[in-house]
Amino acid sequence: MSITQTNHKKSFRGHGVAFSALLLLLAIAPNVLADRITTVTATTSMGSGFGTNIINTVNGVGLSAPTLTATHAGTTPANSWVSTQAVLTGQITFNLGGVFSVNSFSFWNQNGGGPGTAGSTGIRNVQVFYSTDGVIFTALPGGPSTFAQVAGTVNLPPEIFTFTAVTATHFRFVVGSNWGDTAQTGFAEVGFNGTSAVPEPTTMLLLGSGLVGIASRVRRRRKV
Repeated sequence: MSITQTNHKKSFRGHGVAFSALLLLLAIAPNVLADRITTVTATTSMGSGFGTNIINTVNGVGLSAPTLTATHAGTTPANSWVSTQAVLTGQITFNLGGVFSVNSFSFWNQNGGGPGTAGSTGIRNVQVFYSTDGVIFTALPGGPSTFAQVAGTVNLPPEIFTFTAVTATHFRFVVGSNWGDTAQTGFAEVGFNGTSAVPEPTTMLLLGSGLVGIASRVRRRRKV
């Protein structure tokens, strides 16, 4: 075998090592799902009534803890949201505040605290969509079509909906009906579970340092 062939083989092996190392670095990069995305904001086409504010649905007010498994207190104007009088359907859009890989969300419906009795104000039929730009929305595969009625008033757990992870900047609930209230529709809280889809600086530094080291080794081998 010629020296040229030998060097080509070493170079090929070097590139193989570099590629394998790159995959390893990507595999070990931080990918722990956050307990809750904390940068979410909300808007709605349904207005706000009864002294409520749509921001109450993403700020953790009313929860026993700022987590995705916390319990919620009885709904009041200060810890939940309901629509403008006589507006029972419409859209609620959630801006995640960045690009995230999301694989579940927790939902606390309007409960027996009111304004409707026995949780009748809560959302019933719903379509869930996601978007990567806040303009074009796609139906969420495996997303729920119904939220449960919640009649209780204390220590109320969420419904947790899981699905194959999607990359998203926004989610949208298209509300089709509630549980019988003829005046308003609303819910208490929602929390999205995900991890940032943008690599952290430390991850990029690790990746860059690793690739520099690999490249140096490949160059040394080529000189042999």
